[in-house]
Amino acid sequence: MNRFALAVAVSLLSTSSALAASGADEKALMDLENRISAAYRAGDVAFVEKTLDERYTLTNSHAAVSHRADDLAELRKHDPHYDVFETHDMIARVYGDTGVVIGVVSLKGTSGGKAFDADMRFTDTFVRTNGAWTLVAAQVTRIEKP
Repeated sequence: MNRFALAVAVSLLSTSSALAASGADEKALMDLENRISAAYRAGDVAFVEKTLDERYTLTNSHAAVSHRADDLAELRKHDPHYDVFETHDMIARVYGDTGVVIGVVSLKGTSGGKAFDADMRFTDTFVRTNGAWTLVAAQVTRIEKP
């Protein structure tokens, strides 16, 4: 095999390996989104605490910015309480050690004694550090129901 053909073969193999790894990372991120949703629904503070980066921020549907400590405090108070917290219609993209997931989260529950039922379009940004994905930033926009 000449050098050119060998170089092309190596390039194709490495591209194929990178695409497979990227596909596995994308699936891992969507699985993590589902586990995060389950943790919020169950009030699993320990899981959320290990998944949210120390500098995590959320820009909510009212354009207010909250932080990791705010999410953890809400979970500890169980307010809001979620009967439904489900992510769906997701697409994940991976760029090296950064991942972005967009999708929809459906929420039902109570907050401050008042019932809520909402769908939110979300964008979550993850960073992989020491082999583990952590959520560093999130943004949600309310989807108006007809």
